[in-house]
Amino acid sequence: MTLPPTAPLPLQTATGTTGTNLQSGCAQRTQIQEPDVRFALANLSGKYNDLAAVVARYISEADIAPEGRSRTVQSVVDQLARIVGGFETQPGDYPDCALVGHQYPNGTFSWFCTGVLVHPRVVLTAAHCQQPGPNVVALDAVNFQALENAEIIGVRRVVGNPLWSQGVSGNDIAALVLRQDASVEPVPVATQAALVAAQATTLVGFGNNNTASTRGFGVQREVTVDITYLRRNAQDDLNAAEQAVGFESDREFVAGGGGYDSCNGDSGGPAYISADGTRMVAGITSRGTASATSPCGDGGIYTRLDTQQAFVQQVLSDAGEPDQPTDGPGRPWSPSSLFKHRQTT
Repeated sequence: MTLPPTAPLPLQTATGTTGTNLQSGCAQRTQIQEPDVRFALANLSGKYNDLAAVVARYISEADIAPEGRSRTVQSVVDQLARIVGGFETQPGDYPDCALVGHQYPNGTFSWFCTGVLVHPRVVLTAAHCQQPGPNVVALDAVNFQALENAEIIGVRRVVGNPLWSQGVSGNDIAALVLRQDASVEPVPVATQAALVAAQATTLVGFGNNNTASTRGFGVQREVTVDITYLRRNAQDDLNAAEQAVGFESDREFVAGGGGYDSCNGDSGGPAYISADGTRMVAGITSRGTASATSPCGDGGIYTRLDTQQAFVQQVLSDAGEPDQPTDGPGRPWSPSSLFKHRQTT
């Protein structure tokens, strides 16, 4: 999560090597090929992912009260989720979670980060996603290879928080001002009170899905994790955690670990919480923890959006956008409405 991800490594096909003739009590066997381990593991991981998705979807959709669900079945779901880091989402689950990328003059796309729509014309992402130059987003999408029904909108300008610096904790946020209003409903931004009351967060993004961060980019996935370090009041002493994990508790929080995590390509993606039955975005994915022993899976650091209100409002003010945009559906341009509590359906 520290830098915009490179393209995932391609899976190697099982070519193997030709074995020597082997004698046995049966007929002679020739041209035995050794299996490619990486290819086999990739196939196995895919089967785990499919099984986890099927079981989880059944559990969520079956007419079974939570107290009536088998603990054994639920533990299987949890373990499978841990192995692959989460589940693939379904169309319409998180339409405000955006692919962030670059569209070339020939019409082709290169996708490299995730973002979240918080206003009809504003997608927030990570500041470190400013390179290699985002100029397009895709909303209401679940797979970068199937964008027929996605809402693809160009980016008019990219503004990073001027206080952010590579290698310095905090303020890893950029605002993408879109060329026209999105038809997708923006997600409300959580207040400080809502975040302080939260114990868990749901991470959503298009990043890689294995701890080595070598595969899986481009498919939207979700995983719910515990919030492990969060300054809930001014008296909290998080000095030891800040030093060990490598975060700034005034502007960031830490979540996940033990195989549940965000990964490369999830950068800029939303960390959702629920307050009074409303899904809100409380943070955006920044990077892995300093104490991590693997590229992904040991926990991540998230920019607190409740601390970024001044930056976002300044971006909108400096942009000089009209109250009624002329190149998109007419909607009031109200920066202050970004952080108001709004019920969504």
